[in-house]
Amino acid sequence: MHSAYMYKNNLFRSSSFQKTLLAVTALSFSSFLAAEQESSDNNTIVVTANRSEQNINDVLAAVNVITREDIERIQPESITDLLVNIPGFDFAFSGGAGQTSSLFTRGSSSDHTLILIDGVRVGSATLGNKSFSDIPVAQIERIEIVRGPRASLWGSDAIAGVIQIFTRKLNTGEYSVSVTAGSDEFVSTDLSFGFGSEKISNTVTLSFEESDGFDVFNDANDFAPDSEPDNDGYQRISAAIRGDYELSNQTNLDWVFQYDDGENSFDNSFGDNENEYSNYFWNIRYIYTDDQWRSEFSVKQSIDEADSNNSREPSNESSFFKTQRNQINALTQYEWNENVNFSAGAEYYQDDIGESRVVQFNAPTADFSEEERISKAAFLSSIVNVGQFIGELSARYDDVDTAGSENTFNLSLGYKILDNLTLSASRSKGFKAPTLNDLYFPNFSNRDLVSEVSYNTEFLLKGYWKKHSFMLVGYENNVDQLIAFSFNPDTFQFLPFNIDRANLKGHEATYQYRNGKLTHKFSASFVDAIDKSIDSFTGEAKNEQLLRRAKEHYGYELIAELGEFSFFVQGNYIGRRRDNNFSTFPATPVYLKSHISVNIGATYQATEDLNFKLKVSDFTDANESTVFGYNAPGQQVYLTVQYRNF
Repeated sequence: MHSAYMYKNNLFRSSSFQKTLLAVTALSFSSFLAAEQESSDNNTIVVTANRSEQNINDVLAAVNVITREDIERIQPESITDLLVNIPGFDFAFSGGAGQTSSLFTRGSSSDHTLILIDGVRVGSATLGNKSFSDIPVAQIERIEIVRGPRASLWGSDAIAGVIQIFTRKLNTGEYSVSVTAGSDEFVSTDLSFGFGSEKISNTVTLSFEESDGFDVFNDANDFAPDSEPDNDGYQRISAAIRGDYELSNQTNLDWVFQYDDGENSFDNSFGDNENEYSNYFWNIRYIYTDDQWRSEFSVKQSIDEADSNNSREPSNESSFFKTQRNQINALTQYEWNENVNFSAGAEYYQDDIGESRVVQFNAPTADFSEEERISKAAFLSSIVNVGQFIGELSARYDDVDTAGSENTFNLSLGYKILDNLTLSASRSKGFKAPTLNDLYFPNFSNRDLVSEVSYNTEFLLKGYWKKHSFMLVGYENNVDQLIAFSFNPDTFQFLPFNIDRANLKGHEATYQYRNGKLTHKFSASFVDAIDKSIDSFTGEAKNEQLLRRAKEHYGYELIAELGEFSFFVQGNYIGRRRDNNFSTFPATPVYLKSHISVNIGATYQATEDLNFKLKVSDFTDANESTVFGYNAPGQQVYLTVQYRNF
């Protein structure tokens, strides 16, 4: 059976600061910052939070932006390296780069964070999420991260947040090429270049990456005593083009095409496995602007193919999944005046399983009972600035085949205590529609499922100055009708049902200090992710921390610019987390200890165009696992040579 579905990352199952202490700290801290008279020139514009352009300091949500400069400095092996110090983010890794990883945003399930690439919903329509290991870092220009529900603007999956990745964009004549070599026979190379004319511009990015890997499974735990020790390597190649064409002063056409192909070895309790994948997406968008109006219409498609072979399956035929997501979006915006704007949109999604086939244990190849689902949606939103007050209001209606309809909303109200100090409160509703696996997977599905639903309350205080910026967030998110497997005595099967619920609450803090050539970044998050589902034996709520969620996270990053040399140090503390040993029946609770990981790196600018980079991941060789039974990569070293003419 499709192992990712059998162990659906819906593992909803510490203490944080008291609210009074948080409030006192916030007021004291903001008073200190208010002593600085000169405000910063922060012109960072984001579009993901409210689907319209806004200065990041005016958004009433917790937003982070990762730029290409950040990517060049951190030298990530995978996209998760860029996200580990984002407050509220918690990762569970089944190995290293090229292996499965799960993101729990603010303690939520791993499929409760919507992943977009250039506005396109990507990922498997059957699993309902996107594998981070499939996303090539070389293709990324910037990442916008919104923490907190955004379903009233983006629809299903955005219960905990939205991550939108924007692909590379270079000017005509610009180019960059780099080569990296490192531990575990790692090697990668990428090439990006821009070309075009006065009205047409294009950016092409090509990348290749491979590694022999390491043995990701820990046989010492007797997790799978019959598994063979081997290196679980991977290989992937990617090609993309992003461009735009200025049709007239008022109209513009832009496009993006991306193709990824790869293979990887991985281990689990069912045996040694090989996986091959081939994914691509495209988006063509038409934009019209006229005075106070801006309208856009886009047609998109995302296709994911995965061919998985399990060595313990009796059949020589492998399971094959090919899912297709067709998308049509229309959006129009009206700026009534400089203080008030309105947006309205309509969306159409078609999820198609298509050619997928399922190989199950001791059973012939099975087919999905249904192969298609259609979703339709419409939404309205408005942003209002009146004096020192800011308001954000959005509402959306989604009609999802089989799962029914959902109404979602977001209401945020902010007050500018100072021009650069804002306090806000918000209330929102989100939802997650059942996946096609939940609804139609052969012998393990339930067509009577309804959507998972959440209600979130959030308070935010943030400020920015010439040298300082900070953000403090407190939230509580109640999630109901969570989908989990339970035994059905009528059919003698384990099937998914809407039986679980969870209470997610916590605090987040970020602080950045810039002083000449040094930049310090601090982050902290405290998450109580409590399983409120009813125990089938005792009839009482379980009231325990959800699996694989650590309560405490602390992060620190130092950036130093010293002439031709630049350095960075990145530290991350992860608290103890609960997991299960699934090799026993029933599963036995285990606890993974807290640990600190440290990454360091340096760049030497040899000439204006040529630079050399060195990075050491897990510098102290902590080598701590975040999933029971799986090994961590430990200390790894990478050397990069890069040449670019901009």
